[in-house]
Amino acid sequence: MDSNKDQHRRKVQYFKKKYRKSNLGSKTISNEIMHQSIQKDRIEINQDKSISVSQRSSLKKKYYPLTTGSNIDPTLFLSDYLMISSENFQQMLFTIITTDIGRNFLVELFKNEETLTYICQFTQFINKLTYFKLQNDQWTYYYHLGMTKGIWTRRVSKKMAMVNSMCYTYGRRKTLIEQRRKYFQQQIENNTCEICEHLKQAPSSVDLNKLIEILIDLVCQDQYQLCIELQRRRGMLKFDAKDHQWVETFYQLKPRQTEIHSAKIIWKATDDEQKLKYEIAMFKHWLSYESSSTYCTFQDLALTNINSILTNLLFDQQWLLTTNITMNEMKSMDTFMNELIMRTISVAEEIAQTYQQKAINEKTKILNNGKKLPKLPTVDTIITAIENRQTNMVHRAQYNIEQILRIADRKSITTEL
Repeated sequence: MDSNKDQHRRKVQYFKKKYRKSNLGSKTISNEIMHQSIQKDRIEINQDKSISVSQRSSLKKKYYPLTTGSNIDPTLFLSDYLMISSENFQQMLFTIITTDIGRNFLVELFKNEETLTYICQFTQFINKLTYFKLQNDQWTYYYHLGMTKGIWTRRVSKKMAMVNSMCYTYGRRKTLIEQRRKYFQQQIENNTCEICEHLKQAPSSVDLNKLIEILIDLVCQDQYQLCIELQRRRGMLKFDAKDHQWVETFYQLKPRQTEIHSAKIIWKATDDEQKLKYEIAMFKHWLSYESSSTYCTFQDLALTNINSILTNLLFDQQWLLTTNITMNEMKSMDTFMNELIMRTISVAEEIAQTYQQKAINEKTKILNNGKKLPKLPTVDTIITAIENRQTNMVHRAQYNIEQILRIADRKSITTEL
């Protein structure tokens, strides 16, 4: 038994020294391990696909990080049908058709190269028009939200935002919203005119009604991620506005310095807990798809905390000695990787629990101190204000995770086409 442990330890030491010596640049040890552990499976899977990796790459839109920000260009979600090869464009259309009649209709169209080029151009026109309409709806939503709820834009100092674990700004100015609405309305008008002109050039043999129905279906499916992202931004805007309101409400109570200090600790612990839960959710989701998709690598996820835990475990002598992996198991690294991943998730969940307990302990401290302070504001009022903001933070984080996973699920499906 001791001999096996010694062999295992030497194997791991060799593995770590190897990666110390090799200059991986921006890649971390854990990134490289993840890459190597799934490379073989990916090669086998790719060989079974009807579309090769090089072909699929032209179907994919630019990688959109899961850590989405409100200022990310949404056009990253859009395909450019003029840049897609004829073969891949045909494949995309065949994918959405479920009937033999529809397939036969496309086959006849694709026999003529000029007709195929026309359809590709027409698809791009519809793609742009659909995008402009989505953006117009989005900015119209912002306008009505401002008019009915008073949610426009707000900004606090970055220091204020940092100490209270909040975003320092949200929303858009009314003038900007009005400008964007006018811009996209004009784009819709221009694009509609272009489509009308393009329709005049349609080959006489083409059933335009049937073709338009197919192309709209293709574009709507392709822009599904964009729709979810725009919905996510709407929800996040309302959560951020409410977050600022709850923080302001707390300070309007004129809390004592000790209570302000405790509130900041509670909110920081809650923020850290939710950020870690986000990373855990993204990591678990990636693991469920990593063997069937090359769309996103572990490094792309930018999971700082998970990566740190992974790296620390690799250099944790005590944990390495308790993995109980024989040399035969170690050769493939599969068992080691499974234990490493499971332990990483377990450690991350334990850390999230400590953040949660930290917030609970701080609330208890406020209650205990409040017994000695009969003056207003009452402790119950302070606790309620803190918890209202804390609840909004949790709901905001949960909503964000749900929406991003919806985007990621669709992304995985798109990659496998």
